[in-house]
Amino acid sequence: MIRLPIRMILLFVGPALLVFGLLYLLPALVAFALSLAKFDGISPPIWVGLDNYRELFNLQGIFFQSLLHNLFLIFVPGILMLVIALLFAYWIDQGLKGASWYRIFFFFPNIMPTAATSILWLLIFSVTDMGLVNSALRFLGLEPIPFWESSNVLWTLVPVMVWSGVGFFMILFLAAMSSIPDTLYEAARIDGAGLWPQFIHVTLPLLRDTIATCWIFIIIGGLKAFDLVWIVEKELPTSDSHTMATLMYSEAFRQFRIGYGTAMAVILFIIILGITLLSMRIYRKERLEY
Repeated sequence: MIRLPIRMILLFVGPALLVFGLLYLLPALVAFALSLAKFDGISPPIWVGLDNYRELFNLQGIFFQSLLHNLFLIFVPGILMLVIALLFAYWIDQGLKGASWYRIFFFFPNIMPTAATSILWLLIFSVTDMGLVNSALRFLGLEPIPFWESSNVLWTLVPVMVWSGVGFFMILFLAAMSSIPDTLYEAARIDGAGLWPQFIHVTLPLLRDTIATCWIFIIIGGLKAFDLVWIVEKELPTSDSHTMATLMYSEAFRQFRIGYGTAMAVILFIIILGITLLSMRIYRKERLEY
């Protein structure tokens, strides 16, 4: 085995480490330092210690409410996305005619820009005559529902997020299902198992790693939720609709409480890192061989 000299290793690794240090590590350290200060972006920072974090951890404060909103956007749309994507993937994997077209049809919403998606669903749920849903309610003699009021925004975003995300997770499940040997299904059929028992006892156990990966995507995406809420709330979220990211931006760049906003960013980073590591640890089991 050839061992390269340290100078040669540093020659190749050094530029990457330098870029990482300047663009990632240094800003992270500066952000942590600012989270311990009162800073408006203009005046010199004033050291306040852990005061910003004490304010954050007030259970009656808006930050705790925004964290609950993030959890809502993780679990409600997340569970629906996984279930629907899994069923669609299994349906297509069974040899559905025109499967390639269904792949394109379901994946297309995932590649749409968030702004375009937001405008589309703003019109669909609009209280005006342009709103498809409320027009149908009026036709049935029912009162229109103000879907985009702040108190209803999170529930209204559920179908938007499901529609946008199902295709991505369906493709992941399809890729995983295509690697499952047909011999396992043949053995199950010989034992008298129908489609549903095959799905429960053969397909699902072999998709464990893929499901874990999907949950990590959902958790990180839900914790970082910003653009949809920001657009549909016209850049003015309220305590009924704030997520951690929108609250962080509002506090830092609207209220000029950069130290407080940076403290939120630090907490958000710690939460995402912790949940990701926990998810990986829970699903780190002996891989199934097939």
